Amino acid sequence: MANKPTICFDISKNERFQITDNYKMLHRKLKAHWNVEQSDVELNRECLTRSKIFVLAGPQDRFTEEEFDVLKEYVEQSGGSLLVLLGEGGEQEFNTNVNFFLEQYGIYINNDNVVRPHYYKNFHPKECIVGGGVVCESMWRHLLKLDIEKVDYDFSDEKYKIHFQYPYGATLNVSEPANVLLTTGPVVYPFNRPLAGYFSNAKGGKILALGSGYIWHDKYLQDKTNDAMLEYMLQLLGTADISYTHLDFNDVELNDNKHFTDLAFLADMPKACLIDSIGTEMPADFKQMFDMSLCSLSNRLLKDVIDTYEQLHVNYEPLRIIKPQFEIPLPALQLATFPPIFSEPPAPPLELFDLDETFSPARTQLAQITGQCLQALQSKESSRRAPNQRELENYVKECARITAIIREQQEMPAREILNIVARQITSYAPYAED
Repeated sequence: MANKPTICFDISKNERFQITDNYKMLHRKLKAHWNVEQSDVELNRECLTRSKIFVLAGPQDRFTEEEFDVLKEYVEQSGGSLLVLLGEGGEQEFNTNVNFFLEQYGIYINNDNVVRPHYYKNFHPKECIVGGGVVCESMWRHLLKLDIEKVDYDFSDEKYKIHFQYPYGATLNVSEPANVLLTTGPVVYPFNRPLAGYFSNAKGGKILALGSGYIWHDKYLQDKTNDAMLEYMLQLLGTADISYTHLDFNDVELNDNKHFTDLAFLADMPKACLIDSIGTEMPADFKQMFDMSLCSLSNRLLKDVIDTYEQLHVNYEPLRIIKPQFEIPLPALQLATFPPIFSEPPAPPLELFDLDETFSPARTQLAQITGQCLQALQSKESSRRAPNQRELENYVKECARITAIIREQQEMPAREILNIVARQITSYAPYAED
């Protein structure tokens, strides 16, 4: 246990993602190779010094200037690794100020979200599956060697074979001295925008910022590609085995961060449009602004129309209603389907039923149950055991059900049943004498 490096999750800022809540699967994976700790106190040198990786998993409170100084000293002087995770809406949604610290290293998490404009595997548009988003060449070449799900298609660039899940996330702005590891690619909107920024210095200090903390949520860590990216990024932050050159970021295609008008908001604010009144004086009588001649109705051309009939030698007759004739040029529509063929129900499993018990008369059933009880009584006498009163009550109740004295599910004491039988016998006695 002492040889394992330490990874510490901060919970002092009411983090949204915690190893005891929605990072349980991540916690189980980390325990195999890391000492996993949580810190619920303000950021200080003692807490950060013993940690190889310090994680800010969705902070929802603001940091103080002293805490930012501690983080800066941890990265620049102690050579520590810092992992920052947020989500959709960025700082505005999480009510934090972590960008104030990240901006010093060329990283900024935007207040937006990432959506996929058409359905693919996941139903919610914000549960994006990004294709071709791993833009760091050494990273995607490493992932292709692992056992992950790859798209079986002949792409011009092999990085498009890697698809990873990026749910409920935001985009980033990344500039020097930081580099881009992940982008939205050409499918997820906004196109070709950074999703992960990475910074490192000569003393071994590293910062990795991701726009989605849900990428390693218990629901999405089951994805093999997300799991492989987790192992890769832990190796990137926790060891010195991975190093980048400028060639790894030559083929990074990024688009500018463009802002568009909120059309839904503007549509709820209609305004009157009087373009023609710009630069002119408004008349005192507003009716003069309407041109009624465009929609006038008159019969001044009626005489000319009637004279045209005489010139063409056509009789002038009033209009008559022409009865419509409905024709059916096509035959009646008939669906080209066949009636379903239902299979015959199977024969009842008669071998599972006691036919003798079901169809035999009451006298036969009484004889059978009496024989069974006598046989059981004789076996008890041979073993010198007294007959049980409960067995006698069960015999009386079963005979009553067979003779329909009581119903099938009705419960009645044996004495009550014998009382009913005795009353019936006494009621039949006068008829027997006659």
